[in-house]
Amino acid sequence: MMLDIKQTPPDLAETKEYFEVKLKGGKPNKKLEQYIANDRKVLRFTIVWNDSSYDGGEKTYTLNFFLSDNTMEVKNIKVQNSGIDEFPMLLNRMAVPKTPVLTHYPGMSLKQQEFYVPADLKIGRTIVIYGREVMLVDCDEYTKQWYLENL
Repeated sequence: MMLDIKQTPPDLAETKEYFEVKLKGGKPNKKLEQYIANDRKVLRFTIVWNDSSYDGGEKTYTLNFFLSDNTMEVKNIKVQNSGIDEFPMLLNRMAVPKTPVLTHYPGMSLKQQEFYVPADLKIGRTIVIYGREVMLVDCDEYTKQWYLENL
């Protein structure tokens, strides 16, 4: 017995979904429930990067993980009178892949990427953010409480 099931090829799935949403159909807000439940909830970690460049050394940053859309940003911790002109942001807010897929054009690879989630972020663990190995060394009180309640 043969079943007649129509399936969209994986390379056309995004295009089909785009046109469905454009024509006022489909599901444009797949992650709306996660966003509403976790809006303005941020896990804040202190991370250390051991920079091996000429003027390197241990550099300390703040990693903010936004629960509403599983994105993160890395901000510099400014130290007064350090003699270093520092950038305020090391990484703008984005979903950070565990192992980035390098392609010539965006969307060129059909390989599914895995992104960091709160279960991956634990004190004492080393994570890789675009080739930089950083260690999570501390977190704030809200983050501790959130991990006790949820994980």
